Amino acid sequence: MDTLSTILSVPAVLAITQLAKAFGVAGKWALMCALVVAVALNVAVYLWSASGLFAAIVGGLLLGLSAAGLYDAAKTASTKS
Repeated sequence: MDTLSTILSVPAVLAITQLAKAFGVAGKWALMCALVVAVALNVAVYLWSASGLFAAIVGGLLLGLSAAGLYDAAKTASTKS
């Protein structure tokens, strides 16, 4: 996965996870949703590129955890101020 795709994937995962939250997904299920969405996006990229499936899954997990952590950090920062 190239750098531009990686940078653009985190906001995409955040947006899709927020959409899922609007439909009632909450708590630990929101984290699971972020991971599933990120892995699905990376596997889709894998299908259209020459990288390995394992690398796509690991990259998706990292993107999902990054998106979930970014959301939690922004949420914590906004409630403190």
